[in-house]
Amino acid sequence: MGEIHTTPEGEAQMRDISARRRIAIGRNIVLSMGALYAVRQSIYYATIQEETLSEAQAVIAAGGAALGMWSALWGVVGVLCVIDMVNRHTRNGLSLLVGVAGAWGIGYLLIWAIGSGFQDMTLVNSAIGWLAPAVFIFGFILKVSALQDLLRARDA
Repeated sequence: MGEIHTTPEGEAQMRDISARRRIAIGRNIVLSMGALYAVRQSIYYATIQEETLSEAQAVIAAGGAALGMWSALWGVVGVLCVIDMVNRHTRNGLSLLVGVAGAWGIGYLLIWAIGSGFQDMTLVNSAIGWLAPAVFIFGFILKVSALQDLLRARDA
């Protein structure tokens, strides 16, 4: 790592940690949160009662008939995030997380546009609540992938 650089206050700087290590740390933090979030979603859809679903959730979950499918899909997301951590990958679990969250966000937007005639703004809020993190994670995947590619090219 070379010599340690410190700020005037005596704190070590991030550049003291190798680029590979920073990528691994960042990747594992996001994958851990992705896995935790996916497991939470899986448990939620496995345990929620059909009669407590919002109207939009009922549409997306086919009146409750697809709750098991959504639970299983979120469980797969969690497992893939853990596998990615172990295998030092980034794309599989997070890509599926982006896809599932994006599907829910788009579902809410479609229900807002078609089902409520653009009237129920809580549907837009819910859509943003799904789409914003999906886009953020997608951007993270792009950045980490590019950094990994740069490091591989540098080492070649």
